[in-house]
Amino acid sequence: MRPIRRLLPDTYFHPDADARRIVRFHKRYYDDIAAARKTSTVRYEDPIAPGPAIFLFEDDDASRTLEGTVTGVERQRLDHLTAEQARLDGFTSIGQLKKALESHYPGLPSDAEVELVTFTVEDPDSME
Repeated sequence: MRPIRRLLPDTYFHPDADARRIVRFHKRYYDDIAAARKTSTVRYEDPIAPGPAIFLFEDDDASRTLEGTVTGVERQRLDHLTAEQARLDGFTSIGQLKKALESHYPGLPSDAEVELVTFTVEDPDSME
């Protein structure tokens, strides 16, 4: 498998555009993100820009979404991630986070450059 960016390297990507980005998550993360127990995600070759976002939970019959904001994107090597960063991502240890990343990204090099993405979720009650 190859990310679409590798197949189409010259496609349009404009991080300064004033539009909500779609950030995709597996459905198992919905409750933790909605309750702010998970406030970050680590991505590999999946660029995400700061700004307003729609969090889309895939493989979910309900097609649930949450609105929020990507508050930061920090690029660093996978082998430099910290236990605190793993905790923000909803894991109890750095080993647990790395194991989850390897299942999401088969063949992920141990020294890969990844992006640590932090975010907040809007309170659904405040949007009424």
